Amino acid sequence: MFAAMSRSIATLSAIAMTVLAACGDDVGRGNTSATTQVTGATTVPVTTTTDATSTGDVTPTATGTTTGTSDPTTSSSASNASGVSDGAKFDLGASDLGGNTTGEPAGCKKVDFLFVIDNSTSMEDNQDALIASFPGFIDAIKTALVDVTDYHIMVVDTDANGRCAQPCDQNDPDYVKFCAEANYHACTTPLDPCDTIRGAGVLHPVGSFASNFKCNVTGGNRYMLPDQPDLYGTFACVAKVGTAGSASERPMNAIQEAISENLNYPMGCNGGFLRDDAILVITFISDDPNDPDQGTPADWKASIVAAKNGDENAVVVLGLIPHPELGCTTGNDPNAVQGAHWQEFIEMWGAHGISGSVCEADYAPFFLQAINAIDQTCEEFNPPG
Repeated sequence: MFAAMSRSIATLSAIAMTVLAACGDDVGRGNTSATTQVTGATTVPVTTTTDATSTGDVTPTATGTTTGTSDPTTSSSASNASGVSDGAKFDLGASDLGGNTTGEPAGCKKVDFLFVIDNSTSMEDNQDALIASFPGFIDAIKTALVDVTDYHIMVVDTDANGRCAQPCDQNDPDYVKFCAEANYHACTTPLDPCDTIRGAGVLHPVGSFASNFKCNVTGGNRYMLPDQPDLYGTFACVAKVGTAGSASERPMNAIQEAISENLNYPMGCNGGFLRDDAILVITFISDDPNDPDQGTPADWKASIVAAKNGDENAVVVLGLIPHPELGCTTGNDPNAVQGAHWQEFIEMWGAHGISGSVCEADYAPFFLQAINAIDQTCEEFNPPG
């Protein structure tokens, strides 16, 4: 414990320089009609003192079909972006994850990163800011977590088919606005069944402001591995999920489905992503001022804890959200919840949960703040076995 604290303090300055240098070229995001930018908004948790324990065994139900659906409680088993620099390549190494007999935590050797990105119409600038912050975040992770050599990195969006469901209806106003303008790619390129399932790793973003081509994720998975060529460019491709998604953003339901047994069994869309001997770092980003997710914060946490075999200390939750106490409000509805449900969910994780303002033009300070929580979680992790 004390060793972890000492190492975190010793490396904090180096990490800060790494993150800020990597993200220093990020251009500020302009205001949109959907978002109120607040000068000087800080990326700090509102509070992390809630003492909550998850109860129940809540998991998303499964249909067992291979067709896309917008039902938030169901899931199925069914090139780089231009202008992005070449990414660093992680070294693969063997890990001895046997049981620890010293009484001290063994620490983690593996991390599963899940990014859940809102793909609704107002999210173009937010996606760009996330992509710009990714290289610095990963470089800082490598600096802090020196014993970790095995990463999984997966991106999911917040709906299933969105507005560009195939086959496309050329008389549908949504098709004309969100799909046809994107050079018809969304409706002319065949998609895999997993491309239309919420919670499945993104490989082929389509629609307005999306990458609109199949990203070169190697290894035959829907997530990136440590030896992924051009890691930063590949992340930029999959994270550019576009703005043709449903207006009913459901990042919590997307998290539940992404880590569900239905999608993570060996032949599932995300087969092999979630590992028992890895810590799980979830980052979700949305500017939705409303609450379309089904379930409650307690339900969402219970699903995640169950997926990690009851070990809530093996999870870190990072949320870029609207919230008045973060200096960020979105939309024009005075009755909107403005991220209160997400803030409640984040606070349930105590020191393992960090919230930041989605309105910020630069997410580097938010991810810098998260490094210590991830490092501490890794140091205190005891893998099963």
